[in-house]
Amino acid sequence: MIRNRTFLIAMGVFASYVLAFELLSFSLPLLALEFFGTGTGQALIKGAGFIPNILFAIFIGVINDRIRKAAGFRVYTAVLAACTALLWLAMISGHLSVGGMAVFMIVFNATGYALGNMQLTLIRLVVPERQLADATALTSGVHSTISTVAPALGGLAILWLGHTNLTGLVTALLGLCAFAAFAVRPPEASPAPAPFWAALKAGWHAFATNRDLVMMTIAVILTNAAAGAADVGLVLKLKTALSLDSFTLGLVLAAAGLGAVLTASVAAPIRRKIGPRMAFYWPILILAAIYLGMMASTSVILLAGLSFLEGAVSSFYNISIWSYRQESVSAAHMGRVAGITGAIFKLGLPSMILLSGLLADTGTLWATFSLAALVSVSAALFLSLSAKWGLPRRIQ
Repeated sequence: MIRNRTFLIAMGVFASYVLAFELLSFSLPLLALEFFGTGTGQALIKGAGFIPNILFAIFIGVINDRIRKAAGFRVYTAVLAACTALLWLAMISGHLSVGGMAVFMIVFNATGYALGNMQLTLIRLVVPERQLADATALTSGVHSTISTVAPALGGLAILWLGHTNLTGLVTALLGLCAFAAFAVRPPEASPAPAPFWAALKAGWHAFATNRDLVMMTIAVILTNAAAGAADVGLVLKLKTALSLDSFTLGLVLAAAGLGAVLTASVAAPIRRKIGPRMAFYWPILILAAIYLGMMASTSVILLAGLSFLEGAVSSFYNISIWSYRQESVSAAHMGRVAGITGAIFKLGLPSMILLSGLLADTGTLWATFSLAALVSVSAALFLSLSAKWGLPRRIQ
C-alpha cells in the first residue's frame, strides 16, 4: 500500500484539507465567540458547517459516481483554495461578519465533503479488497495525527499570528494542494451515463437493503449529535468556566487527537477479532461515561485525560462504521451510499450543537454533557432493542 502512488497522493491532498478544516474549525468559532460574547455565537459557526452534509451529501454522492474521479478531485481542491482566499481577503479588508463566516463554513464544508466522498471511491478503486480495512485505518490514523497537532498548532498560531495570518497560511496550503491534485490519476473507466434520479434510486436501494448498515446509520445520528453537544460543552467549559488561553485550550483538545492516533494503529485487527457489531456497540456506552466524567470534572489535567479517552474511543467507533461501509458496499455505489449515510449521520448535529450553546448561556453548562450521555445511551438501547442486537458479546 505504501508503494501505491495514487493512494498516497490522494491521501496527502485530503490530509491537507483536514488540517485546513481543523485549523479553521478551531479558529472561527473562537472568533465568533469574541464577536458575540456568548456560547450561541460559537455554536452557530460550528453548527453551520454540518448543514451541507444534510442538504447536499446525497446529491454529491450521485454526482461523484457520474463523473471521472480525477477531474472531480482537482475541481474540489481548487474550490477549497478559492473559498479560503475569499475568507482571507474579507479578513484583511475588514468586511468579515459572523454571517459571512457561517456562509463560508457551509460552502467550505460542502466542497470538503465532496472531496472526502470522492476519496472513498478512490480508495475503493486503487486498494485491493483485502486491504480496505487497513487503508481505512491508515487514513484515519493520518487524519487523527493531524487532529492531534491541529488544535495546539491553531492556538499557538492565533497567539503569535492572529486569525487573519492563520487563514492566509491555510490559503497557501490549499493552493499547493490544488496543483498536487493533478497528479492523482486512478485507473478508471468513464462512468456509464444514467439518469440522475435513477442513479440516486439505485444508490438508495443499495443502502436500504443493507440492514446492518441501516441500523448503524440510525445509531450514528444519535452518537454524532451527542459528540457535537459534548464538544461544544468542553470548549465552553475550558474557555469560559476555566478561562484557558487559546494555546492551552488547544493542548487539551489535542489530547483527543493523540488518543485517536494510538487507537488507529490497532483498530483494524481488534475489529477483525471481535466482529463488526461488538466493535460498533460498546464504544457508544463508554463514550456516555466519558461525557459524564467531563460534566463532573473541574481539573484541566483530568479534562485532558478524558479528552484523550474520548478521542481514542471515538476513533475506534468511527473506524468500525467506515470499515463496515467500505466492506459491504460496491465501488459502483460507494459515492451514493457514502453520500446518503453521510447526510443521515449529521441530521441531529446542528440542532444539538445550537441547543448546547443555548444551555451554556443559561448557566447550565453541565446539562450539555448530561444530554450527550443520555443521547448516547439511547443509541445503544436502539441497537439492543429495535435493531435486535441484544448485547453483542461474540464475533458476528
